[in-house]
Amino acid sequence: MTNILDRVADSLGRFMPTKPTDYLALQIARRLGNLDAFRHYLILFEHYPEDLLVNIYRRCQKAGKLTGECFMEFLSEQIQ
Repeated sequence: MTNILDRVADSLGRFMPTKPTDYLALQIARRLGNLDAFRHYLILFEHYPEDLLVNIYRRCQKAGKLTGECFMEFLSEQIQ
């Protein structure tokens, strides 16, 4: 039996960014090796300022921890 999430993802087709923030979300997810959670990054860009999220990515890069876990850890520090 096919996983329901796989079927939904397949039905959505290939993502084509329509806004610069969509493209940024895609690139950050890709560089963090977290493409499976790409839509989560899209939602983050809808709710938080672009410069905040880009700066968090840069913090991960400087720390040498390009992971989704590091990104979310730094984000939670910033929004508390």
